[in-house]
Amino acid sequence: MRNTIPLALHSALLAACLVQLLLAAPAVPSPPPGVSLIEGRLVPFFHNRPVSAFRVYAFHDHTPQPVPFQIDERDERDRWILNHGPKAKQDSPAGIFDANDAIVVMNRDLGQRGDPSVLPDRASRWAEVRVGTETDPLGFVYVGVFPPAQAPPFVTRPYARYDPATDRVYAERYALAFDAPLPTHFAPVERLGDFGTNTIAGIKAAADVRLLGGLLSFQRTHADLRSTLRSYQPGPVRAIRQARYRVPLPFGLRTSGKVNLIFYRDFVEGSALIKIKIPPRLVLADGEFKAYFDFLNLSGARLLLNGAPLGEAVNGSMTAAKRALNGRPARWAALLLPSGRTIVFIPRLGGALAKLDQRAYYAENTADHGLPHFGFQFYEIKRLESGAHRLSVFGLLLDSADPDTVRRAAEIFLSPPQVEASLVNAPLD
Repeated sequence: MRNTIPLALHSALLAACLVQLLLAAPAVPSPPPGVSLIEGRLVPFFHNRPVSAFRVYAFHDHTPQPVPFQIDERDERDRWILNHGPKAKQDSPAGIFDANDAIVVMNRDLGQRGDPSVLPDRASRWAEVRVGTETDPLGFVYVGVFPPAQAPPFVTRPYARYDPATDRVYAERYALAFDAPLPTHFAPVERLGDFGTNTIAGIKAAADVRLLGGLLSFQRTHADLRSTLRSYQPGPVRAIRQARYRVPLPFGLRTSGKVNLIFYRDFVEGSALIKIKIPPRLVLADGEFKAYFDFLNLSGARLLLNGAPLGEAVNGSMTAAKRALNGRPARWAALLLPSGRTIVFIPRLGGALAKLDQRAYYAENTADHGLPHFGFQFYEIKRLESGAHRLSVFGLLLDSADPDTVRRAAEIFLSPPQVEASLVNAPLD
């Protein structure tokens, strides 16, 4: 029976990952959404350099300008090094860039292709980094390594900040509070440090698991979830919060797993590694689960799913058209708001998780607020295979309610643009 534990874990991990719901105030039109990681393996010519010696520039109007970035280190098992909190870790060697580390840059900070000869001349080497294809690039940045005593000033203003004393997240466009295992407060804000007015009744989950062909079954919800903060990592571009989540099971068993919640300026990523020891089909196991946001009031918003017509406005009534969208297969889901902004939710399922039957979950005027309930439901757990599978869920807000703009943004998160890097000057050392 112990090998069936991961089935119940799916609901808890998805719910924790879906914490990423964000709302952002209107900003500069049409910056590309998302984030790009310049993996250490792509830039071997930067290996064994001090992290403090790096700087990143982007060209705007032919002029190079410093942009926010951070270098996050990983351990030998490809896990992020989070060096704050009760379970803090240190890299070995610490502060030295190597193949499993990553340079993190927000896509909105990418620039044009520029002339490397006008970059600061004190760097020992420069690399041009292209995000996207050569024929259709999303943008460029230029990464330089300087002698430690000659590095230009560093862009230190953060996009997001985690406060461990209050278990709150402050970002330029949103605020979150963890007064329970899942957030109990989410609010759009205008600037970093504001807490805003709460918009959610909660983030909720429910799972129904059947074993041995239905001879044994059990249900779990968000109310059964327990969590413990493990560690966190601040930075100019993103803050990472890691917690261990636990769910009690029948017969005194319980299942647990670690979830990284990564907070950016205007979106959140939830990430977890789902480990399955025995395929569910071998123990005749199946089930379904859902995770969703219970909004207090998003009246006037309209639901958009990939491949579906735009839904009717949220008004507390479930019409036939709205019921037709609930349960529809969906790779992403969006709420187009009356303000002209759009909330987008995007699960990205790796490995065998992609075999799950993923569908939208949508309801209005339920007993527990639900104006609306908005999230995803998953079926066919029996399709899963043994192994370790990456689950990522993203939430963002676009400064557009144009359906085509929403679709293009969703594709960036579902299929991140390729990142290529090449030296653009001869090393001076």
